[in-house]
Amino acid sequence: MRGKPWAVALVVCSWPVVGAVADSPDAGIASASDAGLPPNDEQLKKELEQSLQQDARAKVDAQQGTATTPGAAAPPAATGGPQGSLARGAQSLNPDISVILDGNAGYERRGVAYRNGDDPDLHGGPTTRGAGFTAQEVEIAFSAIVDPYFRGDVFLTIPNLSGLEVEEAIATTTSLPYNLQLKAGSFRSAFGRQNGQHLHVQDFTRRPLLNAALLGVDGMRGPGAQLSWLTPLPFYLVLYGEAFSLPRPAADDPVASFGGGSATDLTYALEAKYFVPYGDEWSVYGGFNFATGVSPGFLGGTGDVPGAGRRSELFGADLYLKWKPPNVVGGYTSVAWQTEAVFRHLEDAGGVGAEWDGGLYSQVVVQVARNWFVGLRGDALGLPTSSVLGSVQRGSLSLTWQGSEFARVRGYIEAEHVGSGGGPFLPGSTAAVSPASSFAAYLQFEYSIGAHGAHPF
Repeated sequence: MRGKPWAVALVVCSWPVVGAVADSPDAGIASASDAGLPPNDEQLKKELEQSLQQDARAKVDAQQGTATTPGAAAPPAATGGPQGSLARGAQSLNPDISVILDGNAGYERRGVAYRNGDDPDLHGGPTTRGAGFTAQEVEIAFSAIVDPYFRGDVFLTIPNLSGLEVEEAIATTTSLPYNLQLKAGSFRSAFGRQNGQHLHVQDFTRRPLLNAALLGVDGMRGPGAQLSWLTPLPFYLVLYGEAFSLPRPAADDPVASFGGGSATDLTYALEAKYFVPYGDEWSVYGGFNFATGVSPGFLGGTGDVPGAGRRSELFGADLYLKWKPPNVVGGYTSVAWQTEAVFRHLEDAGGVGAEWDGGLYSQVVVQVARNWFVGLRGDALGLPTSSVLGSVQRGSLSLTWQGSEFARVRGYIEAEHVGSGGGPFLPGSTAAVSPASSFAAYLQFEYSIGAHGAHPF
């Protein structure tokens, strides 16, 4: 193009010609003279005309779902509609499918207190060590837009290879008026910060102590319905109302807050979630939570079991504060602080008087490099203690290398102390726990394959 000042004008003028051909496949191929080419350069005129023909054919083929190699003749047009439309239509009927594996190798001085359902299980007991390997969880997810009115999501899990579970199976509305949304099926409650998160979203290998002790070994989840309303305020505020038919816990689980009473004794929950961005670097997300239901009493029993049929109320608050600079080129640094507290009131019934107990945790996760995160968390139960909840403290340290959004390796260690009050293994006694102070360490590997949708912030 050097020495030919008209070449720039030629390139500019050629764009609308090609576009017109692409928009009208039956209009034919534009000639080079339409591009304003000087008539004294026949060789360049011929080359440009060939280029225009190839570009036009490529765009026509792209609209029809076919591909044409340079210089090849254009394939005949398909009858009955554009080529590829049937294949694309069939593909749209299939849900997005993903699989996530969390594998662990670890050691426990004794079995840990209040083990959650998706914690690694190395088969340690109250007085015996645990060590070895486990597939902490395998998650299989199916997600799709059902129609203009509903979205469907199904999450199946296999925790510690102990059997297939339905973690969540939800239908969610997408077009209700007045900023309303209805969710129905079996799902995780919006109570608190971490209860609604799946395992692979957690910043530590194990969930906080209060999850199993107060919300349930598998968290607060089960068949139910949820109605939420995005309020028309200048900041983000969503109100939730939920009702669940929670299952009765297993006999060897800690004394549960809910799942007791008759079939008509549902568990109800109310939550308020707010989000406030503070400049370009800070984000504040928090919530206030309340839930009420019937406790099954000691060791999940019925009938004359102490504490059976007691009305239980949970009061909670959570806060998530994150600092991350808008430009991370300088070092990929971020700091996230998360804390949550839950207090429980058990009413006078089942031969046991009214009492209060509760717990909290607080954690900090610092991104120290592009792929490295360091986390520190402290847990405390028994604030105050009760006949069904003793004093337990735990400190945890996590080091995570995240190669991408789809794979990470995490080292995790914790130190735990079981104190006085109702113990985690036998209510009202800690004699079966030995030693009182213990530690555990795990090496966790996680990967995700397939089209897995984004999780809430």
